Amino acid sequence: MRGAGSGVTVVWADFGGVLTPPVGDALRQVADAAGIPVTELLAGIRRLAARDGTDLLEPLERGLISQREWGRRLTAELAPAYVPRVDLGDFGDYWYAGRPLNRDLHDALVALRGRGFRLGMLTNSVREWEVHRAAMLPDQTVFERVIKSHETGLRKPEPEIYRLAEEAFGATPQECLLIDDTEANCAAAEACGWRAVRHRDNGSTLAALGALLGG
Repeated sequence: MRGAGSGVTVVWADFGGVLTPPVGDALRQVADAAGIPVTELLAGIRRLAARDGTDLLEPLERGLISQREWGRRLTAELAPAYVPRVDLGDFGDYWYAGRPLNRDLHDALVALRGRGFRLGMLTNSVREWEVHRAAMLPDQTVFERVIKSHETGLRKPEPEIYRLAEEAFGATPQECLLIDDTEANCAAAEACGWRAVRHRDNGSTLAALGALLGG
Protein backbone atom coordinates (compact mmCIF):
# COMPACT_ATOMS: atom_id res chain seq x y z
CA MET A 1 0.00 0.00 0.00
CA ARG A 2 1.27 3.46 -0.91
CA GLY A 3 -0.29 6.52 0.62
CA ALA A 4 -2.18 8.95 -1.62
CA GLY A 5 0.75 9.79 -3.85
CA SER A 6 3.15 10.26 -0.93
CA GLY A 7 5.00 7.01 -1.58
CA VAL A 8 4.74 6.07 2.11
CA THR A 9 4.40 2.36 2.83
CA VAL A 10 5.74 2.18 6.40
CA VAL A 11 4.40 4.15 9.36
CA TRP A 12 6.56 4.34 12.49
CA ALA A 13 4.90 5.56 15.69
CA ASP A 14 6.52 6.79 18.87
CA PHE A 15 5.09 5.49 22.15
CA GLY A 16 5.41 8.08 24.94
CA GLY A 17 3.53 11.27 24.11
CA VAL A 18 1.88 9.70 21.06
CA LEU A 19 0.19 6.53 22.28
CA THR A 20 0.08 8.05 25.77
CA PRO A 21 -0.97 11.48 27.08
CA PRO A 22 1.70 14.22 26.82
CA VAL A 23 5.00 13.52 28.57
CA GLY A 24 4.68 16.87 30.33
CA ASP A 25 1.69 15.45 32.19
CA ALA A 26 3.79 12.46 33.25
CA LEU A 27 6.56 14.68 34.57
CA ARG A 28 4.03 16.64 36.61
CA GLN A 29 2.79 13.38 38.11
CA VAL A 30 6.30 12.52 39.26
CA ALA A 31 6.84 16.02 40.62
CA ASP A 32 3.55 15.93 42.53
CA ALA A 33 4.36 12.52 44.03
CA ALA A 34 7.83 13.73 45.02
CA GLY A 35 6.57 17.02 46.44
CA ILE A 36 8.92 19.03 44.20
CA PRO A 37 7.90 21.84 41.83
CA VAL A 38 7.92 20.45 38.31
CA THR A 39 10.26 23.22 37.13
CA GLU A 40 12.79 22.28 39.81
CA LEU A 41 12.53 18.58 39.04
CA LEU A 42 13.16 19.26 35.35
CA ALA A 43 16.04 21.57 36.22
CA GLY A 44 17.58 18.82 38.33
CA ILE A 45 17.26 16.32 35.47
CA ARG A 46 18.92 18.81 33.13
CA ARG A 47 21.79 19.48 35.54
CA LEU A 48 22.36 15.78 36.00
CA ALA A 49 22.42 15.24 32.23
CA ALA A 50 24.79 18.18 31.74
CA ARG A 51 27.25 16.68 34.22
CA ASP A 52 27.45 13.57 32.04
CA GLY A 53 27.39 15.45 28.76
CA THR A 54 24.06 13.87 27.89
CA ASP A 55 20.50 14.96 27.20
CA LEU A 56 17.71 14.62 29.77
CA LEU A 57 16.88 10.89 30.02
CA GLU A 58 19.58 9.82 27.58
CA PRO A 59 21.54 7.52 29.95
CA LEU A 60 18.33 5.63 30.72
CA GLU A 61 17.20 5.60 27.10
CA ARG A 62 20.53 4.19 25.95
CA GLY A 63 20.45 1.52 28.63
CA LEU A 64 23.69 2.84 30.13
CA ILE A 65 22.45 3.10 33.71
CA SER A 66 19.76 1.49 35.81
CA GLN A 67 16.73 3.49 36.85
CA ARG A 68 17.69 2.81 40.48
CA GLU A 69 21.14 4.37 40.09
CA TRP A 70 19.82 7.26 38.00
CA GLY A 71 17.20 7.99 40.65
CA ARG A 72 19.87 7.98 43.35
CA ARG A 73 21.95 10.48 41.39
CA LEU A 74 18.93 12.68 40.69
CA THR A 75 18.04 12.70 44.39
CA ALA A 76 21.58 13.84 45.20
CA GLU A 77 21.37 16.51 42.50
CA LEU A 78 18.18 17.94 44.00
CA ALA A 79 19.64 18.12 47.53
CA PRO A 80 19.79 20.00 49.75
CA ALA A 81 17.04 22.27 48.40
CA TYR A 82 14.60 19.41 47.83
CA VAL A 83 14.21 15.98 49.39
CA PRO A 84 11.79 13.81 47.39
CA ARG A 85 8.91 12.26 49.30
CA VAL A 86 9.20 9.15 47.13
CA ASP A 87 12.09 7.01 45.91
CA LEU A 88 13.11 8.40 42.51
CA GLY A 89 14.62 4.99 41.80
CA ASP A 90 10.99 4.10 41.07
CA PHE A 91 10.60 7.05 38.70
CA GLY A 92 8.67 5.05 36.10
CA ASP A 93 6.02 3.97 38.61
CA TYR A 94 4.98 7.58 39.09
CA TRP A 95 5.54 8.52 35.41
CA TYR A 96 3.03 5.92 34.26
CA ALA A 97 0.58 5.92 37.19
CA GLY A 98 -2.97 6.09 35.86
CA ARG A 99 -1.94 7.05 32.32
CA PRO A 100 -4.32 5.67 29.70
CA LEU A 101 -3.53 4.44 26.21
CA ASN A 102 -4.39 6.89 23.43
CA ARG A 103 -7.00 4.52 22.11
CA ASP A 104 -8.22 6.70 19.25
CA LEU A 105 -4.77 7.00 17.70
CA HIS A 106 -4.02 3.34 18.35
CA ASP A 107 -7.22 2.38 16.53
CA ALA A 108 -6.28 4.66 13.65
CA LEU A 109 -2.96 2.81 13.35
CA VAL A 110 -4.79 -0.51 13.37
CA ALA A 111 -6.94 0.79 10.53
CA LEU A 112 -3.81 1.74 8.56
CA ARG A 113 -2.48 -1.79 9.03
CA GLY A 114 -5.79 -3.06 7.70
CA ARG A 115 -5.32 -0.94 4.59
CA GLY A 116 -1.96 -2.54 3.90
CA PHE A 117 0.47 -0.10 5.51
CA ARG A 118 3.26 -1.66 7.52
CA LEU A 119 3.56 -0.44 11.10
CA GLY A 120 6.52 -0.11 13.44
CA MET A 121 7.16 1.39 16.84
CA LEU A 122 10.27 3.57 17.10
CA THR A 123 10.73 4.64 20.67
CA ASN A 124 13.22 6.15 23.07
CA SER A 125 12.62 3.70 25.87
CA VAL A 126 13.76 2.77 29.37
CA ARG A 127 14.29 -0.85 30.34
CA GLU A 128 12.48 -0.60 33.67
CA TRP A 129 9.49 1.12 32.06
CA GLU A 130 8.68 -1.80 29.77
CA VAL A 131 6.42 -3.40 32.37
CA HIS A 132 4.27 -0.26 32.44
CA ARG A 133 4.10 -0.04 28.65
CA ALA A 134 3.11 -3.69 28.44
CA ALA A 135 0.31 -3.06 30.92
CA MET A 136 -0.96 -0.14 28.82
CA LEU A 137 -0.68 -2.01 25.53
CA PRO A 138 -0.63 -5.76 26.20
CA ASP A 139 -1.04 -6.65 22.51
CA GLN A 140 1.66 -4.98 20.44
CA THR A 141 1.31 -7.31 17.48
CA VAL A 142 -0.14 -4.52 15.33
CA PHE A 143 3.49 -3.38 15.08
CA GLU A 144 5.51 -5.65 12.80
CA ARG A 145 8.76 -4.19 14.12
CA VAL A 146 9.56 -2.54 17.45
CA ILE A 147 12.84 -0.66 17.87
CA LYS A 148 13.68 0.40 21.42
CA SER A 149 16.53 2.73 22.24
CA HIS A 150 17.57 0.94 25.42
CA GLU A 151 18.04 -2.28 23.43
CA THR A 152 19.92 -0.78 20.49
CA GLY A 153 21.94 1.93 22.25
CA LEU A 154 20.66 4.34 19.60
CA ARG A 155 18.04 7.00 20.17
CA LYS A 156 16.10 9.61 18.29
CA PRO A 157 17.08 12.08 16.88
CA GLU A 158 20.27 10.26 15.83
CA PRO A 159 20.28 9.44 12.09
CA GLU A 160 21.53 5.92 12.83
CA ILE A 161 18.27 4.85 14.45
CA TYR A 162 16.28 5.95 11.39
CA ARG A 163 18.62 3.94 9.15
CA LEU A 164 18.14 0.95 11.44
CA ALA A 165 14.38 1.37 11.08
CA GLU A 166 14.63 1.46 7.29
CA GLU A 167 16.66 -1.74 7.32
CA ALA A 168 14.08 -3.43 9.56
CA PHE A 169 11.55 -3.24 6.73
CA GLY A 170 13.91 -3.11 3.79
CA ALA A 171 12.36 0.28 3.01
CA THR A 172 13.73 3.42 1.43
CA PRO A 173 13.65 6.69 3.38
CA GLN A 174 10.92 7.98 1.07
CA GLU A 175 8.70 5.06 2.06
CA CYS A 176 8.88 5.86 5.79
CA LEU A 177 6.77 8.17 7.93
CA LEU A 178 7.28 8.98 11.61
CA ILE A 179 4.61 10.07 14.09
CA ASP A 180 6.36 11.69 17.05
CA ASP A 181 5.59 14.36 19.64
CA THR A 182 9.10 15.85 19.62
CA GLU A 183 10.03 18.48 17.05
CA ALA A 184 13.71 17.46 16.96
CA ASN A 185 12.82 13.83 16.24
CA CYS A 186 10.52 14.83 13.38
CA ALA A 187 13.12 17.21 11.95
CA ALA A 188 15.75 14.48 12.07
CA ALA A 189 13.44 12.05 10.30
CA GLU A 190 12.79 14.59 7.55
CA ALA A 191 16.53 15.24 7.24
CA CYS A 192 16.91 11.51 6.60
CA GLY A 193 14.37 11.69 3.79
CA TRP A 194 11.32 10.52 5.74
CA ARG A 195 7.92 12.14 6.08
CA ALA A 196 7.00 13.17 9.62
CA VAL A 197 3.87 14.13 11.51
CA ARG A 198 4.41 16.09 14.71
CA HIS A 199 1.81 14.86 17.18
CA ARG A 200 0.19 17.58 19.26
CA ASP A 201 -3.35 16.27 19.48
CA ASN A 202 -5.38 13.52 17.85
CA GLY A 203 -7.34 15.83 15.60
CA SER A 204 -4.34 17.40 13.88
CA THR A 205 -2.45 14.11 13.69
CA LEU A 206 -5.36 12.24 12.12
CA ALA A 207 -5.90 15.08 9.65
CA ALA A 208 -2.22 15.03 8.66
CA LEU A 209 -2.26 11.26 8.23
CA GLY A 210 -5.38 11.53 6.09
CA ALA A 211 -3.74 14.12 3.87
CA LEU A 212 -0.58 12.04 3.44
CA LEU A 213 -2.01 8.54 3.32
CA GLY A 214 -5.56 9.05 2.11
CA GLY A 215 -8.46 7.10 3.46
